[in-house]
Amino acid sequence: MSIILTDCDGVLLNWRDPFDAWMMREKNIFAEGDVRVYDQADRYNMPDIFEYVLEFNNSSNIGFLPPLYDSVKYVKKIHEELGYKFTVITSLSLNRYTQELRTKNLQNIFGKEVFDEFVYLDTGADKDDILGKFATWYPGAYWIEDKVKNAVHGAEVGLQPLLMKHPHIKTENTEGIPKMSNWRMVYEQLGG
Repeated sequence: MSIILTDCDGVLLNWRDPFDAWMMREKNIFAEGDVRVYDQADRYNMPDIFEYVLEFNNSSNIGFLPPLYDSVKYVKKIHEELGYKFTVITSLSLNRYTQELRTKNLQNIFGKEVFDEFVYLDTGADKDDILGKFATWYPGAYWIEDKVKNAVHGAEVGLQPLLMKHPHIKTENTEGIPKMSNWRMVYEQLGG
């Protein structure tokens, strides 16, 4: 089996909509900034939003995030037809209960058999070091991400990044990195 490295939020799961709903319901706060950008501080026009992101990520909500786009159908096809397993690299939380909720959520949605490994980093943590390590273990592996900086760094260390398309992608330099509007495009890029 070949390995695909993938981010989780904004790639496999829809984190943004449930976070927005939680902010409205629990904090009575609405996104008033530029909703097309990646950074939540800019989307909400709140420099101190990190405490809310951390609270949401460590809540039970994280165990019930819905799949993104057509991810369920095509992740399973990529695994079953093309012979790939997925290693999830996510800057979610260092809380082990939060990590267990995320793992169970992913396995319930996609199936246990599609995953090889789950790598958990601290909330908002940089992925440079871990991508460098995985690039030495799996040179040339696909790296699916929605954060431009992480996709670019993946390319720099020898991975093949695929960027999941979101509104913020339009505002950043993504030259040379293939953009995927959905998981069907990922499947086709991999030869399906």
